[in-house]
Amino acid sequence: MTETIAAYPTTSALIAAEAPDYPSFLYSERELQRAVQVFRKGFSGLLTYAVKCNPSPHILAKLHEEGLQAFDVASNTEMALVQKYAPGATMHYNNPIKNRREIERAYNEFGVRSFTIDHPQQLDQLASVVPPDRDVEVTTRFKAGKALKSYDFGTKFGVMEQGAVEIATMVEQMGYQPSLCFHVGSQCEDAYAYERHIAAAARIARDSGIELKRLNIGGGFPAPYPTSVAPPMDYYFDFINEAMDDNFGSSRPELICEPGRALATSCTSLLLRVKHQRGGLSVYLNDGAYGALMEVKFMDFTPPVRVWRGARIHAEEDVAGFTIFGPTCDSYDVLPQTYMLPADIGEDDWIEFGLMGAYTQASLTPFNGFDKRHQYFVDEIYTGKDVRPE
Repeated sequence: MTETIAAYPTTSALIAAEAPDYPSFLYSERELQRAVQVFRKGFSGLLTYAVKCNPSPHILAKLHEEGLQAFDVASNTEMALVQKYAPGATMHYNNPIKNRREIERAYNEFGVRSFTIDHPQQLDQLASVVPPDRDVEVTTRFKAGKALKSYDFGTKFGVMEQGAVEIATMVEQMGYQPSLCFHVGSQCEDAYAYERHIAAAARIARDSGIELKRLNIGGGFPAPYPTSVAPPMDYYFDFINEAMDDNFGSSRPELICEPGRALATSCTSLLLRVKHQRGGLSVYLNDGAYGALMEVKFMDFTPPVRVWRGARIHAEEDVAGFTIFGPTCDSYDVLPQTYMLPADIGEDDWIEFGLMGAYTQASLTPFNGFDKRHQYFVDEIYTGKDVRPE
């Protein structure tokens, strides 16, 4: 179904065979399977995938093969990708921002029957295209405060509690199937944010008088970056289950989650080549903030790194703090973190960034002509946990 991609057992074997001179994504199918199993074991509801996180065909196809039957889509383009690489899967159109033409395509061309809104006017917009029907789920997205540490979506999406009551009531009265959803924010390290939103969902359902069939708790589950202070994933699952029991009791609705980062992060590393080292202070790579390192530029995390000299890990005891620049003619193209690297790192060495499956392949640009990236399959992927020489 997907294109043929060269496969290697390790990063070392890849470098020995290919010596890639372009930015390269290294994907481990086994690591993606492991991430899926974490949710299969711990989450008591429907597991879906947020396509925006990494829309690569091999990711979508493998998730579908692993049994994911539903995907969170934000555009008609993402719907076409799911239709092609996960045929037959259900799609939840959870991006509240859409026009009538996009809604019409979603409904008629892609068979979407689940739509999310967060403003009363969007309900009128939807009704002008999609006839009211109990088989059509209309989900009201609400917010109940910002998580202590996360990338906040509340400034753009979600209606406050009373507004959600009004919208959910209208959805019920018009004849659609009402549901609720929230998103605590990407890389959320505050598990209590889920409890706070679940409690709000119970109040909204009660005050609007709806029979809440499903509650979508969104994504936000954190990846294990070295700079993260998030508790283990099981802690989130236990916290969510307790909150559902406490707030809904016997009227507990079906749960949906739509992780992106927590599923995709660890299955891909990023191999970049050094173009230049300057004064023991700066390293210039063949990709940066206008490419695969865009999220590292503005999100508060630091991925693990290791340095390769040829096909062997270059791990000198003499290390120094370096600023990393990308290849473009723009001073914005620099990472805010300081990276501890071998002091003699130089041209044609490689830096491998681990935990780079989320929001990297989705944010690439061709700025300055740096538009070529390679994709490889590597069985034993770098996640920052194993730094032994290969």
